[in-house]
Amino acid sequence: MREYLVPREGFRVLFFIGKGGVGKTTSSAATSIALAERGYKTLIVSLDPAHNLGDVFLTELNDRPKQLMENLYAMELDMEKLIKSYLKHLEESLKHMYRYLTVINLEKYFEVLSFSPGIEEYATLDAIRDILKEGEKWDVIIFDTPPTGLTLRVLALPRVSLVWVEKLMELRMKILERRSMIEKVQGERKFILEGKEYRLPSTAEEDPVMKELVEYRKEIEFVNSIVTDPNKTSVIAVMNPEMLPLYETERAHESLRKFRIPMTLIVVNKVIELEEEVPKIRVKMEAQKKVLGEIGKRFKDIDVLKISMFEEEPRGIDKLRKVGELIVGE
Repeated sequence: MREYLVPREGFRVLFFIGKGGVGKTTSSAATSIALAERGYKTLIVSLDPAHNLGDVFLTELNDRPKQLMENLYAMELDMEKLIKSYLKHLEESLKHMYRYLTVINLEKYFEVLSFSPGIEEYATLDAIRDILKEGEKWDVIIFDTPPTGLTLRVLALPRVSLVWVEKLMELRMKILERRSMIEKVQGERKFILEGKEYRLPSTAEEDPVMKELVEYRKEIEFVNSIVTDPNKTSVIAVMNPEMLPLYETERAHESLRKFRIPMTLIVVNKVIELEEEVPKIRVKMEAQKKVLGEIGKRFKDIDVLKISMFEEEPRGIDKLRKVGELIVGE
């Protein structure tokens, strides 16, 4: 059995990444079955807006864990619902930090914000954080992810967010220090808005903005500590034996290494293996052999697993079980 797929300290988190159409969903679903049958309580979550997980399991899924067999639960997250939930939380946080904003209609601004770049990444990270906060309920949590680009941006967000939240906290402290200096000369700063009196805080202990930033930093540090811990997290790259998926996997590996996120396994799907030579697909097979050779050269520090092309796409628990045995190992 591949040790990096099973829990060492608490629960294990597995991210399956790769281009669209390479078999991420099949591989992640198959792995979840194999782990569940070995006695690990497993949750598999689809983050991909395309949502093929239910199709692969031959069942309907939603954003609540559904038990598929003993020890195995599955769910598909609704991206539109995630964005609305994230923006609602953001609106409530703003109103808490700046109470006088309750007199301003923020809804029209958040309607525009829902279409802004990066909102999907932050909403997805928010959902991942919520699932990880309840991680102790599971032995293994598997994420079936969107195509590589979006997934890498989501996985990079904790590290990036920690940088800018520190800068925001520094800036906020300077504001509070200046307010404190002014108070010493002019007294407390107050203003009236629609008949209500508001006092501007001048210390970190009483400032709701600083409190929110501190809380946000804790949440981001929590996610970052998990995704960068090789005893907690493994990234499994799924690819086909073709040059474009190879290039994308190589770029993903470099990006993950920069953010100290461990990639431990490459699953090469749809490898053509024939007992007798078929002239019509000779070129295709030679191209695959070349790519397989390059994988061995470029990823010497990563476990590589080849899975032969099946006669038909594996769907349903019985057919997926065979693939899962190959990925998880004896």
